[in-house]
Amino acid sequence: MRLNNIVTKLWVIMTILVLIIIGVAGFAQTRFMEELYYQQQASQMISLSTKIADIAKTEEDPEELDRMVKLIAGLHDANVMILDSRGIVMHCQGLGVSTKNMTMDMNNPHHGMLSMHDLMQLFNGQVIVHKGNNPYFKTDVLSVATPIADPDNKARAVIIHAPLQPLAEQLRHLQMLIIYAAVGGIVLAALLSLVFSRLITKPLIKMNQVALEMAGGNYQNKIKIESHDEIGLLANSLNTLSDRLQEKIRQLEAQEQIRREFVTNVAHEIKTPLTIMQGFTETMLDGLARNEQETTEYLNNILDEITRLKRLVSEVLDLKKMEEGHFDFDQEPCNLKDILERVSIKLAQLMEQKEISLVMNLEKHLPLVTCNSDRMERVFINLMDNAIRHTPAGGKITVHVNSKGHQVHIQIHDTGSGIAPQDLPLIWERFYKGDKSRSRSQGSTGLGLAIVKRILESHGGEIEVQSKLNEGTTFDILLPVNPCSISGK
Repeated sequence: MRLNNIVTKLWVIMTILVLIIIGVAGFAQTRFMEELYYQQQASQMISLSTKIADIAKTEEDPEELDRMVKLIAGLHDANVMILDSRGIVMHCQGLGVSTKNMTMDMNNPHHGMLSMHDLMQLFNGQVIVHKGNNPYFKTDVLSVATPIADPDNKARAVIIHAPLQPLAEQLRHLQMLIIYAAVGGIVLAALLSLVFSRLITKPLIKMNQVALEMAGGNYQNKIKIESHDEIGLLANSLNTLSDRLQEKIRQLEAQEQIRREFVTNVAHEIKTPLTIMQGFTETMLDGLARNEQETTEYLNNILDEITRLKRLVSEVLDLKKMEEGHFDFDQEPCNLKDILERVSIKLAQLMEQKEISLVMNLEKHLPLVTCNSDRMERVFINLMDNAIRHTPAGGKITVHVNSKGHQVHIQIHDTGSGIAPQDLPLIWERFYKGDKSRSRSQGSTGLGLAIVKRILESHGGEIEVQSKLNEGTTFDILLPVNPCSISGK
């Protein structure tokens, strides 16, 4: 068993704790029983000395009094003395020694441990009790002295010395029992503490294993929570940490995958315009342009590709910021009618060139929405520009706007070529182009709808699409109403 593991530490601590408790309890119990026994002995001896004093007051025959004192001393295995006021021992019987007719001597160990001060208090009417070791009797002795109140005013006193050897034997037996109980308690405590410490440390060992596996990249193992105490809370926290790390790693892997795809797509999108610009530039450098008009045409083509690259870079940076959660724009109550009117003005020339008509049906009392007007304008420009580019000449674009409860519903419908069913789920992906040949000729980067979706989501909105080939496409947008508009109603 290792000394530095928690099982051993708990086992040692619990064993020592039990040992201390048993030792303190045994010591306290021994002292209590000693004190209780001494108090009982003192009470009995005071009662006995009082009876002897009563006998001494009534018995006038010294020999008869000697006989009675001897009988009492033998029955109680004690030494009984009767003193007069001069300190002379008038009667002394018991324990095989008599000091009768001798003066009370404080240096005589047979006379007990009483001092001259004790004798003065005794003859002043106080009862004296004294306990201590007596070298004559070679054991602890309890001494009790009681004054005798004689009717004829003779000052006398009764002194009883009783060895306490029997109590010492009983206390030794009690101490041995306590020692045996302590040894048994320690053995039992050692076994139980070992079992309990193993039960307590078992989940900790499991947590350590799971933590090491997590450090190695394995987040699948979980700790079975069998309690709701601090250890159970720790296990739950470790499980939660494992789930969070697993989720974070999945997010990092997804972000890494997105980053790789992003780099690949950007490189692909940049490669084509660079190739085109390189081709036109080399043609002019080689002097293959037949006239000034052709040179101007080549330069315009290069300018178109530069414009497309500039728009691509701008849209890529904007989309990257939004995907990373950086929505660095303020929102305020906005009137969608004003935004849509600005969009229609900006796209009017393009619609006129393609002979496309625009119909706008707006609810008369349209509530305000919380948005960034520039971002929302970009959403409508992207959607309507997309509709214009895919709608043939003579087509129509219809915009319906009305409120539904706490939301505003915007519907943009065109009569264009539509989107193939297999392409519908993919149109929100970055750089996705349903018709690759047409998208380049129309200047598409494949980022417009992805940007639209991110902007609407950042405003708490939603967007859906329905489309049929050769019939047209409809985009449905829901935006939350500004709270002030709701309360104003």
